[in-house]
Formats: sequence, C-alpha cells, structure tokens
Amino acid sequence: MNSTERLLCCLRGEIPDRVPISTYELVGWNGDSFENQEPSYRRLMDFIRQHTDCMYMCEVAVPNRRQRDYQVELERYDEDNQHVTRTIIHTPVRSLTKVTSYSDDIKTVWSREHPVKNLADLAAYMKLPWEAGGPDFRELEKAWERLDDTRGLPLLSFEDPICELAEAFEFSNFMVHALEHTEAVTAALDELHERRVEKLKMILTGPVRNAIFRIVGPEYATPPYLPPELFRRFVTRYVREYVRMIQDAGAFARIHSHGKIAKVAEQIAQMAPDALDPLEPPPDGDIELAELKTSLGKRICLMGGIELKHLEHGEGEFVRQLVREAIETGKREGRFVIMPTAAPINIPLSGRTEDNYLRFIETALEAGRY
Repeated sequence: MNSTERLLCCLRGEIPDRVPISTYELVGWNGDSFENQEPSYRRLMDFIRQHTDCMYMCEVAVPNRRQRDYQVELERYDEDNQHVTRTIIHTPVRSLTKVTSYSDDIKTVWSREHPVKNLADLAAYMKLPWEAGGPDFRELEKAWERLDDTRGLPLLSFEDPICELAEAFEFSNFMVHALEHTEAVTAALDELHERRVEKLKMILTGPVRNAIFRIVGPEYATPPYLPPELFRRFVTRYVREYVRMIQDAGAFARIHSHGKIAKVAEQIAQMAPDALDPLEPPPDGDIELAELKTSLGKRICLMGGIELKHLEHGEGEFVRQLVREAIETGKREGRFVIMPTAAPINIPLSGRTEDNYLRFIETALEAGRY
C-alpha cells in the first residue's frame, strides 16, 4: 500500500498492511515549512519523507471582510531576544489590547496579554464587525498536488468556538468567567458557532473529499478545567454539527484534545468523529491507550500515543519500548495511527531528539506489520 491508501484504509475501519506512522506537525512534503528549510532538520525530514505517512497540515483561509473597518494600532519592538507586537483594537465603546511575541529560535507565538479581560471587553469583542469572505483554496490545492495521490492526505485545522473564545481571554480568567458567567459565555459561543457554520459551509465547497479536518479547541473545556456538563454545553453540541457537515462532504473529522479526556470520552463518541488525537497517557492525560481502544477503538480511529517529551528527552531503549507497547495495544483490529502528541519547535534540532525520532519511526516500521 502507498501512504494515501494506508491512511484511507485505517480511517474507514479496514486493516492496512501496517500501522500508519505520522510525525504530526513535521510535514515531510511541505517544502514551505520551517522544518524543511532549517538545515538541522534536514536528515530527519529526508527520513520522514521516505518512511512515514503524511497528513499534510494546511489551511483554507476564510477572511473577515469587515476587518478593514477596524481601527487598529500596531507597535512592534524587540525585547532581549523576543520580537514583540502590541495590537490595540479601537471599538466604539472601548479599546482591546493584546501583546504577542516570538523568538527566532522557537517556532511559536507567545501571548503576553489577551484582549478580553472582563465582561465589558467580551461585549466589545463580540460587536467587532464580521462578514465571511470567499475561501482561499490555494494551500489545500498545493497540498493535494504535493501529495500526488500516494503520499498521504491533507489535514486542515478548524477551530471550534471555544478555541477562539478561550484564547481571547487569559486561560484562568476564561475558566472563572465560564463558571461564574456561564450564560454570557454561552451566548458568545452561540454567535461564534453561527459564524463557524457559515465558514465551514464555504470551505466544504472546495476539494475536500478524503481530506481530514482536525477540530481544535475541545481541550479547553475538559476536566479539571471545566466539568463534563459544561463540555457538553460548550463543545459537544457544536462539534457534533461540524462532524456531520464534514462527513456529508466526503471528508473525515478528527477531534483534537490534549489532556484529560476520560470523563468526556462518551461525549466524544456521541460526536461521532472519524478520528481522535493525540491520546496523551497519564499523568498528562488520564486514560490509557488500552482503555481508549476498548471504549472507542471500534468506532473511532485513534491517532497518537507517543508523547513528544519522551522523544525530546528519553533514552533510546525506553523510546523503542514505548513505541512497541503503543503498537501492540493500538494495532489490533485496525483504526490506529501511531503519532507523537506534538512536534519539536526549537532551532537547531537537538541530536537526541533527532535520534529518538529515527528510533520511533524504525521501531514502528518493524512492529506495525499486520
């Protein structure tokens, strides 16, 4: 089987020739990504292209036509090794300020100040004008072209309402508001959901058949942050609709949720996704892969099982054993893709991380045959 056939087989509940292997954000066939341009990643990326099954992360942008109506001030400055951006959005009633920063040797953006701090800010945030523009399919079309019908499948990220709203707040402040001002938070999520439905309808008019949609955000409502009844209110009732829409378009829906999902596992099943990631084991999660396999594995393709921290810091034989155990547990009756829970973002790539990624892939190739 080639990688495209292998992933489709796994997502459809059939038995492939071997367990598919994904390196998540390390996307072998995206020549535009930093890992394919950074020399310290070159050897690993060459190996990834040769031996793994690509889920090519990409986006279909749906711009806000009304964003040009905002009055925005931008200030950029450097602070030690950080490049800082202060953004002030002026609304008719109040100004909202956010501050972000990044460094050249860590490929992530840090939020230093969040625009929503209280209910008055939330009201102003929700009144910012919004109108969906036309979708831009160029990234998705490029992914299909580079995958060449043999190398894997596109993976599009789609934010649910709580993803946007939780990140508009500082997270502990969001939790307080979710518990103390539940009705105001629910009303905001309802409105954001309507926008998401409109946006998704537009995206699904493009070349999405057999693409995978990674629905991000549910982790913000999992225990211990919020109780299961609020997960149902803030996540399940919205995501169930997105899953149905995605599947009706001939694509696959994958729910992404780090952390502790044991108390919401049945709600995840009720949303009926095709896949779930990244399957963090205890103590970072609270449910073992074997239990997930028993409770969800006949209905949902499980993707993950290997924590990034072990690939970055683990000893060689320890990593091999983790991979063998995950394969042994996950591969029975199919519906399993072995995958790290995240990917390195540091420059340069450390030698230990590179060696452990090679061990992970080599061991999965050896142990994953059906």
